[in-house]
Amino acid sequence: MLYTSPRSLTSRNRFGHLALPAVLLSCFSMPSFAIVPVNVQITPPEGYSGQVGLSINGQSGNKDEQEYNANGLLRFKQNDDLFVLISDYSYSETNQVRDEDELFLHGRWIHENQFAPSVDSELFVQYQYDDFAGISDRELVGGNVRWRFDSQNKTNEQQLIVGVGAFYESETSETTSLTDNTVRANLYTNIVHKHTGEYPFVASASSYIQPAVDDISDLRVLAVASLNFPIRPSLNVGFAIEVNHNSMPFEGVEKTDVDYGVSLNYEF
Repeated sequence: MLYTSPRSLTSRNRFGHLALPAVLLSCFSMPSFAIVPVNVQITPPEGYSGQVGLSINGQSGNKDEQEYNANGLLRFKQNDDLFVLISDYSYSETNQVRDEDELFLHGRWIHENQFAPSVDSELFVQYQYDDFAGISDRELVGGNVRWRFDSQNKTNEQQLIVGVGAFYESETSETTSLTDNTVRANLYTNIVHKHTGEYPFVASASSYIQPAVDDISDLRVLAVASLNFPIRPSLNVGFAIEVNHNSMPFEGVEKTDVDYGVSLNYEF
């Protein structure tokens, strides 16, 4: 899985605004999901920017249930260089039995206009584990070339990104402890539509196709779509869905996972 996301605020009041998101987060019940899109801002600001989200859900009585999710995105942009760090952690228990434990970390360096205007280079590393997908740990490193196509009018901006690359993947089974090492191609598209009219929103959709280079029937497909509505300059409500398909999962694991949910996000 390869991912990106938005934002900005004046540095002077950054941390003073944290109190309101914390209160609001405690009042909303949101499903825990592991969706952190990578490219949902057309032009990131210079310097540091990012986004954090948190959800805590619980139930007691006939069923005791606790769910926790924390995610964050940190960017640093300087001229044509953009560095991105994404993290997401989800944990849940039902009747004191753990039924979700998942960590995702992704780091990426993008150098814009590397090969020509609007033709960029990308290098990335990633680590994750997901006990209930049978993954003890998954590590990968790779690179892409991507093409950017931008357009805008008075109230709308659009960006289409098309990327081609490859990565080396090492994945260890939770049940057998066996490790599978694979080189995969990486073909992806990302489209963002930003509306700045009377009712502003940002919509994005990404798709990734990742076949093993020595056996194209060993295929990974990821699709992510999101819709975000600002409710104040540093706060937005997001709706997202993620579909993840693995044609050759570990034994006893479903081929397709679908995550969806609503989130409240603080941007800086």
